[in-house]
Amino acid sequence: MKKIIFFIFAVLVFAKDDFNSFVNNINRGYQAYQNSLYKEFKEYKEILNKEFANYKKELSIYWKNPELSTKKVFVEYSKDKKVKKKVDFQKKYIEVDVIAKDKKIAKKKIKNALATLSKETTKEAFNNNPVLVKVDKKFSKIGVKSSIPSKPIISDVISTSRLIQLAKKIKLKIMPSKIKNTKVFILKVPLPKNTYIIKARNYKKDVFEKAKRFKIPPYLIYGVIHTESSFNPMARSYIPAFGLMQIVPQTAGKDTYKMLYGKAKLLTPSYLYNPSNNILIGSGYLYKLYYQYFKNVKDPLSRLFITIAAYNTGPGNVACAFNSTNKDYKGRVLCYRFRGDYKISKAIPKINSMSPKEVYYYLLKNLRYDEARNYLKKVFKRSLKYKKALELNQI
Repeated sequence: MKKIIFFIFAVLVFAKDDFNSFVNNINRGYQAYQNSLYKEFKEYKEILNKEFANYKKELSIYWKNPELSTKKVFVEYSKDKKVKKKVDFQKKYIEVDVIAKDKKIAKKKIKNALATLSKETTKEAFNNNPVLVKVDKKFSKIGVKSSIPSKPIISDVISTSRLIQLAKKIKLKIMPSKIKNTKVFILKVPLPKNTYIIKARNYKKDVFEKAKRFKIPPYLIYGVIHTESSFNPMARSYIPAFGLMQIVPQTAGKDTYKMLYGKAKLLTPSYLYNPSNNILIGSGYLYKLYYQYFKNVKDPLSRLFITIAAYNTGPGNVACAFNSTNKDYKGRVLCYRFRGDYKISKAIPKINSMSPKEVYYYLLKNLRYDEARNYLKKVFKRSLKYKKALELNQI
């Protein structure tokens, strides 16, 4: 009997050792995977920034202050780099800049540029960008790629004939050029006042599909798109973030892709410039914030305010706004990890003790960054406008 008991005890001890070894191996494997992923993201950002810096250097041979696409401005150059097409979705205008010897040549180039821009699609815009194509190709083996549909840049907003008709009535602006015996000829054409409503209609199918899937209101998705990119389908920021909902591959992109597909992956530019994918990841991240990170916030409206702020500044920074009582000399909240300022669970009781109105104004006062405060105001205000537009069947 003693021998049997000893045998069972020995088996259990060794089994425990084997199990601990198994767990340790899993943890080591997971940590190695996380480290590998972090390294990929870091390399991704470094290469992207380096390539854009090199491209800007090439452009500086021709242009005094070369512009590249931003969150709300689409910029594209001709192959010879002497024609610049620009769509400012925030300020609602189209601009064409041409380096030419005289006005006659400039007018011809401007007309051609307007004609191509008015018909250009997102697929063409992506393929016309040498940096995006190069980076996408480099990371295609380790990242998630996608085809890019032929969505309009501006053809849904203004026709070619209307654009050229308006252009004829506008006087060219002439500026000095870096190239000898040439000048820079500039034309600006306004976009229609209802540009955002037209753009909203163009993405309605995807917005409503994702809103239903993730149980979030469609007008919130529209409010985020408007604030993040002003509906610029080729939006890009230095962070880097890409597309309509400005997805950062290293944070929202990684976390949401893992939530949806079970494994964190590097999302390439082509994946995020597919509007359906972009709205999927952006809406999925809103779901993750609302239903997972802040699921214990009882009031739905309070949770909505928290979610909007967290989409911009991150859940930890939102938690800190409620947890920390210390501020720096500029009046900004000071956050310390060692005392748990970033813990969401610690912030929940305070949030739940407030009314939605109190939560909203508390965030406006205590969020660490001005950008996050302004973001909350803008998204909430714009969401209400899109709610009304949907109710009136304008979208």
